[in-house]
Amino acid sequence: SKQWYQRRVRAPNKMRFVYPVILKWNLDAAGNRVKGEIAMPLPEEHQSNPPPSKSDKVRIEEWKETKVYLRPYGGHRGDEEFKRQFENVRTAVSKAGLSYKENEEWEAGYTYLRYGRQRVEAMVVDNGSRI
Repeated sequence: SKQWYQRRVRAPNKMRFVYPVILKWNLDAAGNRVKGEIAMPLPEEHQSNPPPSKSDKVRIEEWKETKVYLRPYGGHRGDEEFKRQFENVRTAVSKAGLSYKENEEWEAGYTYLRYGRQRVEAMVVDNGSRI
């Protein structure tokens, strides 16, 4: 429930939830996902002075401006069709003569996970970007 979420996850440093939720996946040489990280933007009011983390597994990072190539999808992250969006975006980027980090896949989600169809994006990061 929302009440549990606020008490157990967000307390004692309460912040409003911000979209998108971003998943970064590191890929092995065969293209399998071997490590994942989850990220979300800090609300604007906390960006200049973020609250301290209460866990050594949570950190605040400042990302440089980054160029990503993406394909939006209306459905669920687990859909086979969503998985094909990574292949589609890679093909389009390659055909345009651009390069991307081949050992990463990124996802962005914009809706609550339990509410039917969602807006999710399959993304690859430009080779020149440093995060």
